[in-house]
Amino acid sequence: MSKYSENSVVFFIPEKNFHDFEFTITKSTLEKNGIKVFVASENKNLAIGQFSLRFKPDTYLFNLHPENFKAIVLIGGSGTKAYWKNDLLIRTIKKFYLKEKIIAAICSAVGILASAELLKGRKVTCFKDDVEFIKSSGGIVTNNPVEIDKKIITASGPDAAELFSKTLSDMILKQSR
Repeated sequence: MSKYSENSVVFFIPEKNFHDFEFTITKSTLEKNGIKVFVASENKNLAIGQFSLRFKPDTYLFNLHPENFKAIVLIGGSGTKAYWKNDLLIRTIKKFYLKEKIIAAICSAVGILASAELLKGRKVTCFKDDVEFIKSSGGIVTNNPVEIDKKIITASGPDAAELFSKTLSDMILKQSR
């Protein structure tokens, strides 16, 4: 666990079209609170956001081990839907869930949690275009900008990024005490 600190989280971002603001706002808020952020993608190619932000991931998706992190954070954006049915990502999220880690998703990334079958009977929020898919997985969709149901945090989209990142940061720091 050498390069991972006690308060480490890992973000998953799509290689193409992750949401720049959801990523930068959440990352900067966590880092300002002393939380180390690692970024993973399907590979280590340069990831490109919807608004042209370029970011080189730290690690590959297949290298993620839940014991190294307090949480996994799924960043949304139009490229996220390509990962709703990604077997490796779904298996990885389920490993985090089984290890009782915090799982956070914003915007269309909530659809990945639906595909991982983690939302049945849970209060969640998501991007407005994804509501029917989330409901079909058993999620109880609210109109709130952020929802917390046990260790799963969901947010509706970029307008909720600040509240999402503060909620996530508070939960991680509370666990560390």
